[in-house]
Amino acid sequence: MRIYNTFIVAAALVFSAITVVMAAYHVADLDSYYIAYTIALLVLALLFVSFSPRGRRALSLVSLAAFGGFIIVVALKVAGVLFGKQP
Repeated sequence: MRIYNTFIVAAALVFSAITVVMAAYHVADLDSYYIAYTIALLVLALLFVSFSPRGRRALSLVSLAAFGGFIIVVALKVAGVLFGKQP
């Protein structure tokens, strides 16, 4: 199995486990799911980046995009706390 296929299978399994656990605890906030998925994706990318030099570039771009989204979500949460507009 190629490294990309293994990465996709591992990501699908981890995301499924995260979804089941968060659904069991009745988490309804979409931001919480996104943050948990992003952290899992960054950890998986960090683990898989050492396996293939070619995969390093592709996974680095995916990690950069996920981290950018994570920063946006955190910035929106901080702005909500600072300006008193919490949902």
